[in-house]
Amino acid sequence: MAIIFACVPLAHAQPRPASGNAKGPVVAGEKLSPRAIQDTTQRLPFGVMAVPASWNFDGRLNWNYGHVELPVIFSCRAQNPANEEAVYSYPQEAYYELNPPDRMTPIGQNALGYTHLAPMPPMQMLARFIQRTRRDVAGLKFVGYKDLPGLPKAMKVDQYKQDKPPMGLGIKVSYTLNGRPVEEEFYAVSIHNTVPYNGPQGRTYQIYWGTVALFSFRAPAGTLDQRRPVFAAIVKSFRPNPAWQARYQAVQQYLNEEFTRNLQKGYTQIAAAAALSRQISANNDAMIANIDRQLAQSRTSSSSGGGRSSSAKFDDYIRGVDTLDDPYYGTTQLSNRNQFHWTDGFGTYRSSNDANYNPNQSEVGNWTPMTPTR
Repeated sequence: MAIIFACVPLAHAQPRPASGNAKGPVVAGEKLSPRAIQDTTQRLPFGVMAVPASWNFDGRLNWNYGHVELPVIFSCRAQNPANEEAVYSYPQEAYYELNPPDRMTPIGQNALGYTHLAPMPPMQMLARFIQRTRRDVAGLKFVGYKDLPGLPKAMKVDQYKQDKPPMGLGIKVSYTLNGRPVEEEFYAVSIHNTVPYNGPQGRTYQIYWGTVALFSFRAPAGTLDQRRPVFAAIVKSFRPNPAWQARYQAVQQYLNEEFTRNLQKGYTQIAAAAALSRQISANNDAMIANIDRQLAQSRTSSSSGGGRSSSAKFDDYIRGVDTLDDPYYGTTQLSNRNQFHWTDGFGTYRSSNDANYNPNQSEVGNWTPMTPTR
């Protein structure tokens, strides 16, 4: 199962380039600044999001190696300390049922990352999630709901094989927070896929269902509509770390192979997953080091000798620099707050966001423009 991060298909929510000395996005007059999201289990940046500079931000990515089919859980929240504004992204709601129904596994028990629960209508499923997530707030009321047919395509959920078309969902609620009325919009894409199995008891079916792209926007009552462009831009700003993505795919393959070996030893699924979790947790660093060596060898063998890697470019982005071709020193790195960079060949640089800027017109020396290293 792919890791899907939320975005909002709102045309008016597209960030525009910043003016002045700021290169980051500016939406509705508010400058957004990048924040790194760390994978603390594997000690590697997962990605970057852009949020208003004054906001608090917390992104969490956790691994459960026993959840072989869905080993990663991600969530994040960005909150305005000046009021009740917030943007949340929630973990995927992942469930399964069998046909004929699973009579052996208790309802609510997790198996390999999916929780046992019979399917329910998508809008009811999202309402149930809201009731559970906001159970501690005062005066929760459901204001309205809406089908969002463009959301699955925007989230690229429509490219995954499913036996029922994915549905984009939206529900708006109101409640009281810190003694003040607020409104919050929840978004999600429902998924439903049935996989046939042929075994000793004949053909059975496993139904995978739930929601992906699950997120919400909150604002003081009466202000959500005008602030939605900023909220949407925060969610759309997510940029993954290519190095993390490569490692994730390698770890997922390793989990599948080791889990299959445990099954071949005669373990049940639950026992095989538990043994795998204990094995990797005890040797996490060794597993990561081995996978990184394999990835490095793969990159070396497949390299054609041209261009910087996507991981290197991501590292530039997260550090706020541009790597530039310097005709005198090979390459150099300067702040990415400016788009145009010049060098005089003596270690002095000039930068600007003005496309017409040319230091040769105002300064002594022979200034040469530099271009980004490809």
